[in-house]
Amino acid sequence: MSHTSIRTLMLAAWAAVLASTHPVTAGAAEVIYPPRHARDSVVTPQPVLLQPALPPPAGLADSVAALRNVSRGVDYLWVLRGALITPTSIDSLVARASRMGVRGLLVQVVGRGDAWYRSSVLPRAEALTSASDPDPLAHLIERAHAAGLEVHAWVNCMLVWSGARMPRDPRHVLRAHPDWIAELRDGRRTSWVAARGLRKRELEGAYLAAARPAVRQWVASIAAEIAANYAVDGVHLDYIRQPDIEVGFDPDTRARFASVYGADPARFAHYDPARRAQLTAAWRSFQREQIVAVVRAVRDTLRSIRPGVTLSAAVVSDTSRSEGLTAQSWGAWVRDSLIDRAFVMCYSPDVQTVMNQLVRISRALGPSDRVVPGIAVYNTSPVTAAVKIKGARALGYRLLALYSYDSLFTLNRGWSRLEQGLEDRASIAGP
Repeated sequence: MSHTSIRTLMLAAWAAVLASTHPVTAGAAEVIYPPRHARDSVVTPQPVLLQPALPPPAGLADSVAALRNVSRGVDYLWVLRGALITPTSIDSLVARASRMGVRGLLVQVVGRGDAWYRSSVLPRAEALTSASDPDPLAHLIERAHAAGLEVHAWVNCMLVWSGARMPRDPRHVLRAHPDWIAELRDGRRTSWVAARGLRKRELEGAYLAAARPAVRQWVASIAAEIAANYAVDGVHLDYIRQPDIEVGFDPDTRARFASVYGADPARFAHYDPARRAQLTAAWRSFQREQIVAVVRAVRDTLRSIRPGVTLSAAVVSDTSRSEGLTAQSWGAWVRDSLIDRAFVMCYSPDVQTVMNQLVRISRALGPSDRVVPGIAVYNTSPVTAAVKIKGARALGYRLLALYSYDSLFTLNRGWSRLEQGLEDRASIAGP
């Protein structure tokens, strides 16, 4: 098939998928998307050019008729830990998810180095009160499985604290093992950065140093106790990466790198440009290897305790960013079966950006249920989120996730409006 034919097919495909929401009024080279900040009640069409250099992946349906019949909906919901505060909120979560027809829930049970379940490794989450269920995860699994829903335990791995004060419990990793905390280039631990500095650096909070074997064992032990004690369908790793700023300058990490490459990463500036470039590339590779080691430790532990339990990860959609500072080479994790499924955080408010990311990923890894686009609704209108979902389906993605349940209901973004955008006739009402 010629390049011109492929380009024409892709444009026609998108036009068909989006026709029900926004009629195409421009020429064949344009598709009408909703503007980024459109209100649900008033949508002013604006043309956005598709990139002609990105042909569709092999799995893309080859007819407009087939594209009109693709599945429209959400398979998985990310659920933030606030939904587990009370038994009533858990019951409401399950009832709503069941009515939505989703396949499963990715439920945050390890938020900031604390547990929303009965744990011998982590302290109990401070947000849980006397009105909370003694074991929120057990309550959720019982209700969700009765409703036919999968439950995947969402574990925040390397990010362990973001509060304005220190955690109260002395067992918290931040207090019990302060030497495990990642350090910035200036020698400060990420736990020492004040709130203003966090915002300035776009740093979420205190991160662990992945190069430490004890850190890997600690993360693996969390996954192990969940898999051993709860009938979860999977373990879902989040923040399984470094932050978007340079870290790794704690003495232990520097020494480990220097023992292999003969140079201190804090002193690269002292070398000539050619040598500095070589060392910088080696440093990036080294940091990716440390995150891989954490993932491998979790995988090996799960296989020994509960073979067959699904291991998934929330991953960065921008592959250049993931291969750089964040040290998250997740494409290799999928290809090497280090994880069973990657949930790609396609959270950009811009439709075109999300579509381009999904095309590139599909071309690199091929269409399968091992790569799941995650569409955000917290930072955009439900109408725009619906367009992204339909676009991902048209590109051949078999499963989709939504971030997040809380944005749909707690923050009043509105499943009903997303449902309307997806042209789903099922009615959602409930607790």
